[in-house]
Amino acid sequence: MTSYGDPKPGDVIDGRYQLIEEIGRGGHGLVFKAHDQDKSSDVALKILNQNVSDDPQYTVRLWREAQSLGALWGQSVVQVYGFGTDANGFVYLAMELLHGDTLSNHLSDLELFGDRMSTFSVLEAIDPVARALHTAHTKGIIHRDVKPANIILLYPEVGGGTRLMDFGLAKVQGSMALTQAGMVAGSPSYIAPEIWRAQPFDHRIDVYSLAAVVFRALAGHPPFSGDSLVDILMAATMGPRPRVHHLRPELPEEIDGWLERALAVDVGNRYPYISTMWNELIRLVMAGAGPSADKAREAFSLPP
Repeated sequence: MTSYGDPKPGDVIDGRYQLIEEIGRGGHGLVFKAHDQDKSSDVALKILNQNVSDDPQYTVRLWREAQSLGALWGQSVVQVYGFGTDANGFVYLAMELLHGDTLSNHLSDLELFGDRMSTFSVLEAIDPVARALHTAHTKGIIHRDVKPANIILLYPEVGGGTRLMDFGLAKVQGSMALTQAGMVAGSPSYIAPEIWRAQPFDHRIDVYSLAAVVFRALAGHPPFSGDSLVDILMAATMGPRPRVHHLRPELPEEIDGWLERALAVDVGNRYPYISTMWNELIRLVMAGAGPSADKAREAFSLPP
């Protein structure tokens, strides 16, 4: 394939999407704000780097992301508008342009001043993600990269709400494996122990990762950290499970038992489903004290 270099503002992709500005960059591609000339609306356009476009697995990953997001639209995931390859060989995915900030940035801003989200705010922000993951799992889709950076909190001026992003590592039941044996897919502080150990896995890796996100939001730091990947691996696979009650005394002491189970090393000891884990967390917040417990009792209802 002829190399045309990286796409740049002003370029028109596939005769339709005029690139406005770069809004994201990763190891495998770029994300632009672009104008859809056919529909006279702005979109987010994810474009694979040309050095990976020739590798079929990356095109399949982007297609798989498009399929996963399309199957889950209406479940607080990013809406997909199109997928294709233009005449210059750029493989792209056109998506809803979001106006918000990542949960990662939001938490970092709070932590910079020694602050944390209220427990009710954590429930309110992450509840749509839990619902989206539950639906994904019923459709045979495992996200595999649930982390604060992939959760977008939309600005109040555009209606608020939450979106779960980046199904690029998603595993779809019945599809071929794309990650080579021995490779670790995901983000270190939120990876389930079975992934570190290169063991078979199922949807319960998302249960673990979502619980790790909840811990980060409540505690102000990830559940496992270290100076190297080896330190994080050892802590996540062999270390004691973290506790949060001493930091959030408004929650019942059972919150530490919830973490013990949600972040269990042995997958057989973990909550079996996102819904089971999430409903138990809501119950614990409701059983706590203070304004967050009061708001949770007003906003949420649990199955009998």
